[in-house]
Parts: sequence; structure tokens; C-alpha cells
Amino acid sequence: MACLVRQWKRWGGLQHQLVSLTAQSLQETCGGQGAVAGSALQLQQLRWASKKQGGSTQNNKGQNPQNLGIKMYGGQRCIPGNIIVRQRGTEFHPGANVGMGKDHTLFALIPGNIKFSFDKRRKRRMVAILPPETASASVSATA
Repeated sequence: MACLVRQWKRWGGLQHQLVSLTAQSLQETCGGQGAVAGSALQLQQLRWASKKQGGSTQNNKGQNPQNLGIKMYGGQRCIPGNIIVRQRGTEFHPGANVGMGKDHTLFALIPGNIKFSFDKRRKRRMVAILPPETASASVSATA
């Protein structure tokens, strides 16, 4: 009766099975006669379907900047289409004459002056555009 010895080895990232016959089992198989010494060990290599681990790159490029924040401040003149605030979520909410894009960007709908305010009732920061005639009247009234 032959006695198989199974061992596992790793070569080059792959797992191989080594199957060998011991000298004692070889003598039993051959009927106790002296066998050729070179045939005492038999090496069988099995390759398993596996993937080697992928390498990592060392020169990863950074992500593109988001360019978020307030682009125009209170009291500045704007024209339709000017971006006032770029944001993620609604930190600032659109007020009168201000539109909001699908990425929550606030932009001017009419020409005029920008006004930032805080709505105490709803606890929101608001951005509005005052038309040019209203803006000039409110500036002269405060002076």
C-alpha cells in the first residue's frame, strides 16, 4: 500500500500541491525489493486557478478641486446668470430674483445688487437680488 504525503507550498504567489511517495511505501509497493534510489520521491505540481494581487500605483493624481464657496458678496452688482454661491446642499437658500441649479448653485435672475440676509422665522440664510432702482434708493436712505 503506497502512502502519499501531501504538502502545500507557495511559489511566485501561487499555491502548489506536492505529492511524494516515501521510501518505505515505495518498498511496500515494489514487493520489498531494492528499488532505484532516484525514483523514491515523485514530485507533482498542481496549479490552482487564482489571480495574483494587483500592484498599486505610486503617482496617483489628486482629485479636481470643487471650487465651492461664495463667489459674489453683498452689495456687489451682478447681471443675469452670474453665480453667487456654489455649495453642496443648501447652506444658502434662494430669495427674490435668485435661481437654484440642480447642484444647489445660486445664480442671479435679474441685474441688480446682491443682498445676504437671515430669516429668523425659518432659520435660513437667504440670498436675494435687489433691482437697480430699489438698490440705489435703499443705499441713499441709509446715508
